[in-house]
Amino acid sequence: MIILASNSISRANLLKDAGIDFKQVGFDYNENLNKNLSPSVYVQKIVLEKEKQFLESFKDEFKNEMLLFADSIVCVDNKILTKAKDKEEAYKMLSLQNNYKASILSAFLLSNPKKRIFSLSKTMLYFKKFDENALKKYVESEIFKGKAGAIMCEGFHKDYIYKQIGNLSTALGLDTKTLKAYL
Repeated sequence: MIILASNSISRANLLKDAGIDFKQVGFDYNENLNKNLSPSVYVQKIVLEKEKQFLESFKDEFKNEMLLFADSIVCVDNKILTKAKDKEEAYKMLSLQNNYKASILSAFLLSNPKKRIFSLSKTMLYFKKFDENALKKYVESEIFKGKAGAIMCEGFHKDYIYKQIGNLSTALGLDTKTLKAYL
């Protein structure tokens, strides 16, 4: 069994769907990292920061367990998009994606005292033009909250993706195919 060190409902659902035995241990993570890094370096540093903060919070409680830390970001032309803080920011993020493309980078760290496995995965999504009424309904409902880049592949964005390169699970927040290879 692994310990999912995360509050993410999406990641928990991905692990369930993949048939991976886990226990979720949530914790508050302070995500204050300089966005002037390359997107791939940024998302990996976030994962390492999550590990550091988790271990500081829980001390030795999980020291012999298999721990899983993960994070995802969205990039449009190397501009890093994290979680939108409000509707205005969500509209800006979605306008960058509208009739264009976005990369989703997802990193995870699987570790215990005997091994550390770090993975970085990428999924490219190509979008048709968004319907303005559907876009407004999506943002005004605030369903975008908690979603990197305000992307919801299983919801709003689903009807607008005309091409996908990479795993859907990566786009949803965790490359479960790669993770399973190491379990």
